Amino acid sequence: MSNERGYSLAELLSAMAVLTVLLAGLLLTFEQGQNVYSFGAGRSEVQQNARVALERMLRELRTATQITTADSNAAITFKFVDESGASVTVAYALNGTNIQRNQTVPVIGGQPAVLTAGVAGLTITYYDVSNNTMTIPVTTPGNIYSVDIQLTTRPEDSTLAPSSVASQTVAVQGRVRLRNE
Repeated sequence: MSNERGYSLAELLSAMAVLTVLLAGLLLTFEQGQNVYSFGAGRSEVQQNARVALERMLRELRTATQITTADSNAAITFKFVDESGASVTVAYALNGTNIQRNQTVPVIGGQPAVLTAGVAGLTITYYDVSNNTMTIPVTTPGNIYSVDIQLTTRPEDSTLAPSSVASQTVAVQGRVRLRNE
């Protein structure tokens, strides 16, 4: 046992340097994994919000019998017949970063309701029967043949920095041809 001398200071420092490099590599790998997760989760949230809002707007517009107001690129008022056969008048409009749905006929409580938040842009384009873009405001809303909606959303979390990996913007677009009964 008298032959055991232990480790020298140089050996201990070398071992600590190697261990530090390994731990730094693990930390970088972990951080990149967190960034990838944040990116995917942020993108998923933004896409889902955009898709849900766009699908609801398009579904109701698809059954529209008449567009009553087309006075801006970010608002539309129309009538449609619901499942029970009742006539419903609905308006969609961009208010700040929220798309609001306002049902005026029949009147229901809690209006206007927020359809989705975190909206960076809403563009509504109107087309006539010849597929020509109609100028806003549309003077004869009854001549609208189809409507194109483009919706750009971002995360609802306002605390995210614009340079954050979780800060995503997604644009979805859909076009619907009206029934025009």
